[in-house]
Amino acid sequence: DAQYLFLEIHSFMDWVLIAQPRISSGIGANTVNSAWMGAFMHDSDICNKLHMAGVPVWYVRTMAYIPANMKVMKPV
Repeated sequence: DAQYLFLEIHSFMDWVLIAQPRISSGIGANTVNSAWMGAFMHDSDICNKLHMAGVPVWYVRTMAYIPANMKVMKPV
């Protein structure tokens, strides 16, 4: 239980002190923090915000909904 609580507090502090200020700044994409677990997203707005914060993010879409002009780094 103590380890779980420590990790929850640590992740909350990362979110409040690092991720949220990056999103609020509106500067654009930051370097991805590879120490963070990341997230799979269906919502493009949330995906963009997490990317701006430097969170590893994967945008999950079916091929039928991917526009021809969208840059896909590596389909999986």
